[in-house]
Amino acid sequence: MTVWLVAAAALGLGVVSERPVSLDDPAPRAIVVATTRGEGAVPVTTDRGHPALAAPILARFLPVTTDLGGDWATVGFAGQPFQFLLDAPLFAFQGRTIPLVGGAYVARDTLFVPLQWLTVYVPEVFAEAYRYDPVAARFEDIRLSPVVRRRAAPTATATPVSAAARRNGLNLPHKVVVDAGHGGVDPGNPGLYLPRGVKEKHVTLSLSKHLQRELEERGVSVIMTRTTDTLINLFDRAPLCREDCDLFLSVHLNSVPRRRGFDRVSGFETYFLDEARTADARRVARMENEALRYEFEIADGVGDPLSFILKDLHANEYLRESALLADLVQRRASAVHPGERRHVSQARFAVLSTARRPAVLIEAGFATNRSDARFLASESGQRRLAEAIAEGVVEYLQQYERKVLSGAGR
Repeated sequence: MTVWLVAAAALGLGVVSERPVSLDDPAPRAIVVATTRGEGAVPVTTDRGHPALAAPILARFLPVTTDLGGDWATVGFAGQPFQFLLDAPLFAFQGRTIPLVGGAYVARDTLFVPLQWLTVYVPEVFAEAYRYDPVAARFEDIRLSPVVRRRAAPTATATPVSAAARRNGLNLPHKVVVDAGHGGVDPGNPGLYLPRGVKEKHVTLSLSKHLQRELEERGVSVIMTRTTDTLINLFDRAPLCREDCDLFLSVHLNSVPRRRGFDRVSGFETYFLDEARTADARRVARMENEALRYEFEIADGVGDPLSFILKDLHANEYLRESALLADLVQRRASAVHPGERRHVSQARFAVLSTARRPAVLIEAGFATNRSDARFLASESGQRRLAEAIAEGVVEYLQQYERKVLSGAGR
């Protein structure tokens, strides 16, 4: 248990409960579940070395649903999804990964869920609806309708929203991390057709500052990973988007190796984190991940198998939202970009691998194309592109608000 807590803390992951759970605590042979559906005893099994409950039996008394898919089990409780990686001592809920003594598993075609999940975490999430008495081994319903304490539970009146935000159709406060790619000893790509002495790192910083201004003018708060020509560890950038942060945007310039027709390749591209589906996407990921060679200190947990499990959890959780964000940014930006029409793509970028919120990587254009490079190096080009990206971000946040506020009002 301690190993999982330390690893989660090192990665900056929230933990729902800090109460100590000991492997030596004796497990009851059964717990009593008492709700408006009735009352009954649910046997506790320790076949896998930790106490667990059969989900179908729980569903007789509690608002529990299950959905098995590959290595994952989604257990719904009163409509709220808890995601379990089968046979792993953890689950994911509302953007956090929570360690457990033991995980969910399937035996004899039956899903078993950890007793710890039901008796420790469910009463904390549904604090006004359920409680567990460990002395009596009794889990009981104290209200007819559970009330969920949501992680992202801001309301339109809870926090003041700026006039600029309201003018842009936003009713909630929002914060975005803008990451200017490369920096310091890492120049990025050489910028073949950029002005003499100008490298990718210079353009990404300037473009990111324009983007910061455009977002702030729309009422969105911005955190910059860097504001000067300095090197930031790739694995330290995305974690700057913490609890009160909504999105992570990493800004880069593209390039292609010198070969016949290389300087004709142009256009704006937006990526999200997933397995690359094309050779070109793999090439771009390799190019951006080469920045690792400039880093002398790798963040704690990188390379640890557990860290990759947890990063995959978050990647899976925010995959759909990241893809939606990428699509909105791509459509807006490509409309003002002078290059050819390109599309949203996906690849394994190191800078996105530690993201715990929806995250995209922007390739603002090709420094190996004369027209793109001229546009990207100009003040007017950067401003137009920043405006378009900001509009895509605001459109995403508007859609996000509609989902959050409609869910909170149910």
